[in-house]
Amino acid sequence: MSTQRAVLRQTTEPIPAELTSPTAKLIYLYLDTTGQSTVDEMQQSLDIPKLALFSVLGSLTDTGLVECDGDCYAAS
Repeated sequence: MSTQRAVLRQTTEPIPAELTSPTAKLIYLYLDTTGQSTVDEMQQSLDIPKLALFSVLGSLTDTGLVECDGDCYAAS
């Protein structure tokens, strides 16, 4: 199992330095892992209120770290 974790760490990109909020980091990593997700899916999976999700997603989108295509968000 530790071999799998080592491989995973080697293949994932580091968290962007501009992300300082734990919630923003969590959302970014979730999107980076899942590929894309809707706000409803993120709310159910991460148990973060939708109001907080929209706020963080807006910031992530403004900085270019996340892209929005209709209902779906994805890490850039």
